[in-house]
Formats: sequence, structure tokens, C-alpha cells
Amino acid sequence: MRRATMLLAAVFVSAAGCGGSSDSTEVGPGGTGIFSATLGGASWTAASPVYLINTSGVNISGYDASQTTNVTLTFLASAPGTYSLAFGQNVGGLGTVSKTNGQGWSTVHTGGTGSVVVTTLTAHHAVGTFSFDAIGSSATDVLHVTNGKFDITF
Repeated sequence: MRRATMLLAAVFVSAAGCGGSSDSTEVGPGGTGIFSATLGGASWTAASPVYLINTSGVNISGYDASQTTNVTLTFLASAPGTYSLAFGQNVGGLGTVSKTNGQGWSTVHTGGTGSVVVTTLTAHHAVGTFSFDAIGSSATDVLHVTNGKFDITF
């Protein structure tokens, strides 16, 4: 699952670089601010979020301080609004959680649901909330991600 998350991020970064000027893409190893959520009832906070924001999409990813759990949000957005992370939608949003022990969950699997509400999206600032139900190795292996928020300045 970790490889899939990293591959997805790489594809997103590659796609972001296609067309448009280099001024339209922001990529960084860490902004200032927060990226946090409750994962299955346990608090989680990224130690240093990695982000990509361009004129059509956002990718925010980060590991916790112990480097054992990664959360990634990827969604197509160019302005504030509500964006789907649900399985089967046509606009390409997803949420994933992966652990270094090999466990992983994603909204790209049948039954995955969720959304991101973006309240601020500029060339140097992204603010919003998110929640999703990610599916793991079986349809009954569901990780509830709640109380998600990000407020990153870069």
C-alpha cells in the first residue's frame, strides 16, 4: 500500500508538470502548519507534511513523528469547494492510510467514501477539512478517518 501511495504521488507530480508554466506548481518537502486527523479513534498528526499544489490539483501527504503511519489526500481542485474522495467518482480524488508494517487502506476500493472541504486555496496557502472511510484488505476492513484538517502555508 505504501508503494501505491508513493506511486500515486509520483504520478500526480508528473501530471502536474505537464502543460502550463512552472509558476503554476508548488512542490515542497514541508510547509508550515498542520495536517492531522483521527484514524480509527486514535489521534494522528503529520510531523512535516509534503505537498503539491498546482492549478488543477492538491496532494498532501505526511508521516507521523514515529514514521509508522502515512496519510495522503489527493484531489482535483483549483478553488475552494467540496471534493469527493469516494470510490467510483469521475474526478480523481482519494484518501489513503498506510503503515510501515504493510497495512493499508484507501478510498479507491469498492465501499470507499469521503470528502474534502477546501476553504482556502491559493498559490501559497491551503486550508480545509476531510473525512473518509478507507477500505483495507477486505470489504469489512474499514478505517474511519475523521476530524481531518490541514492548514499549510508554503
